[in-house]
Amino acid sequence: MDPRIPRIERYLTPRNARLTLFLLGLLTVVFAIALRNVKLDHDFERFFPTDDPELDRYLEFRERFGNDNDFLLIAAERPQGVFQREFLTAFDSLAERLRTVPDVNSVTSPTSLSDPRITPVGVFQVPWLRLDADSTLAPDSARIWQDERVRNTFFDKEGKAVLMIMQTEQGLSKERSDALMLAVDQAVSNSGLERVRMGGRIHGQYWYIQKMQYELVLFFSLSVALLAVFLAVGFRTLWGVLVPIGVVGLTVLWQVGAMTLVGKPLGILTMLLPTILFVVGMSDVVHILERYIEALRNGHTKSRALAISYHEVGLATFLTSLTTAIGFATLLTSGIGPVREFGVVTAAGVFMAFGLSFTLLPAVLLLVATPVQAQVAHTASFWHPLLHGLYRTVLRKRRMIPYAFLVLALVSSVFISRLKVDNYLLEDWPEDDPQKQEYYWFEAHFGGVRPYEMEVRLTSDSGSLWDLPNLQVMEQVQQHLEQVQGVQAVISPVTVMKALNKAFNGGSEAFYRLPDDEADARRLAKRATVLAGKDALNTVITADGRHARLSGRMLDEGGHVHGKRNLVLDVFLAEVEHDVPLDFQQTGMAYLIDRSNAKLSSQLIGGLSIAFVLIALLMAWVFRSWRMTLIALVPNVVPLIFVGGIMGMVGIDIKVSTAIIFTIAFGIAVDDTIHMLGKLRIELMKGRSLPYAMKRSFLSAGKALLITSVMLLSGFISLVFSDFASVFHMGLLVSITLFMALVADLLLLPVLVLRYLPRDRS
Repeated sequence: MDPRIPRIERYLTPRNARLTLFLLGLLTVVFAIALRNVKLDHDFERFFPTDDPELDRYLEFRERFGNDNDFLLIAAERPQGVFQREFLTAFDSLAERLRTVPDVNSVTSPTSLSDPRITPVGVFQVPWLRLDADSTLAPDSARIWQDERVRNTFFDKEGKAVLMIMQTEQGLSKERSDALMLAVDQAVSNSGLERVRMGGRIHGQYWYIQKMQYELVLFFSLSVALLAVFLAVGFRTLWGVLVPIGVVGLTVLWQVGAMTLVGKPLGILTMLLPTILFVVGMSDVVHILERYIEALRNGHTKSRALAISYHEVGLATFLTSLTTAIGFATLLTSGIGPVREFGVVTAAGVFMAFGLSFTLLPAVLLLVATPVQAQVAHTASFWHPLLHGLYRTVLRKRRMIPYAFLVLALVSSVFISRLKVDNYLLEDWPEDDPQKQEYYWFEAHFGGVRPYEMEVRLTSDSGSLWDLPNLQVMEQVQQHLEQVQGVQAVISPVTVMKALNKAFNGGSEAFYRLPDDEADARRLAKRATVLAGKDALNTVITADGRHARLSGRMLDEGGHVHGKRNLVLDVFLAEVEHDVPLDFQQTGMAYLIDRSNAKLSSQLIGGLSIAFVLIALLMAWVFRSWRMTLIALVPNVVPLIFVGGIMGMVGIDIKVSTAIIFTIAFGIAVDDTIHMLGKLRIELMKGRSLPYAMKRSFLSAGKALLITSVMLLSGFISLVFSDFASVFHMGLLVSITLFMALVADLLLLPVLVLRYLPRDRS
């Protein structure tokens, strides 16, 4: 017997067990009290890449002109047509009511808009809609339909829906944002309008957070229930269910409590933390329990059996925790704060699970009665004949198995070439969700809710963006945005100047254009505040005339499509900027999200490479053999190639949620390989021949591999019932990876060991 086992056993006493439980209990109370203050983080802007210089540009832009996503679109439908007095009066009353709601800066409705006429005796405001009598609606609607600005911005093409735009205060907290949304819902309910639709940040955020909280509870509960079932099947005792769940459950409590104590809220990604830790942490517990029960069957006392478990699976379990943590820690390569935090927090949680598995679990096992299962011979279990038969199959098919995996990898590689980086603003929402349908409705009727922003900067030391040559160039760019990029309802200095020209010429539509000469342009520019008002004008152009904004809305056709159009736009802008002192630069929330997704995807693929190298070095250090290192890595590369092929075949794009999966899955999948080879190493050190040592390892570690893999699969596969696409993809793709890793470890790994490992290795 290894002399280290008795030394370990000396510390495994009932007295030390009670002391351990007391100390762990005190810490648990501290963390449990902290849970009362747990908070949710809903700041989606934290997903912008901090290492992207475009973020600094956007923050400066926002400082000048305000946020581009603090708006709420509210539309009302009337199938018979919106130009009906009672309907428009109710719509106008709703707009008036919303203007009095706290945290609402403005509400722009066609029922309160006017068409200005500037004359020598003053400014006259002609309402676009006069609601005093039914007889005025026909001429008013005809006038609106002749003005593309009002028509395209506030009415759908068929005249069956009308829109108002509500601007909110910037940077609202979740509490204020929720209160505002409830007030809007109440105002809409009392408006008398039957078909009202809403779209915008505070609306989507309100429903997103609610669904996220619901799914946190649902999937954690579902994971616990599924794991309880598999533990009951695997250990066939109440003891074998309650002890593992209790140990891993405390891991989750500790981790969330620790985050709360240091002031870290649960974010969009860390909402998955309880489920992931519960599933991953169960692997440590099962490996300890399996070796403990095996030692008890061999006639050892509880303390000696635990000492043997410490000695034989302790290093392997530590290494599996380390490789899993490495998989999560490589998310530090991301330039996005929440992704980095998710990696660090989850990696720390993995080690917390390891620590509790080797403190709390042994303490409980020392104090409870010896499990009945220890009295049953291992040959009588369900797993023994299954593993024996599987091992015989592996030996019979040992020549064919490597070629089968090689063909699988080659076919998968073909489909990997089809992968592309793509993302949509609301891709996380299920297609049949009412909120997603609202989003599609705005896409179809009002040109979408995806904001478009471009900043124009004057690069010369003299002049102004109000100068006619500069306005003419901006008009060219604006026309390109409308005709090629698909931007609608554009507001810019050009639209302001055209409206001024029209107002100074009796409101004639023929004058909705830029003035003919520089003198007229300068004269009109001086009167811009008369038309737009100082506050509204400051959201379009700065007071010094050196920075301006072109903003609008567009369809969300995916980051891949928008990226291609942006390349065309860059070429166009390079030609336009050649002879003028102007710099055009796209910016805004949606633009940053697209850049973030593309950049993060490449960063995480790089992170996977780092994880691969670190785990390879770790295995090389542990096994002291380059052959063993290669043998260990091959069965874990094939599942990643296979999953990449599946993604390419079914059209799952690379984005933040799917790129994360590869590093996570690789770190978890390699655990089974380490346990199998760790057991092989111990058997070889006992002087056994390679074939016999491999068989012993397969039969002994194989059961734990099957049980832990089934439990991991059950935990992750439950996520496919999520309404969020990112959670669904994580559950599906990680489950496929883990299943393929199990198949590779049980079929390919033994063949590689027997074929390529030196026979005289000991």
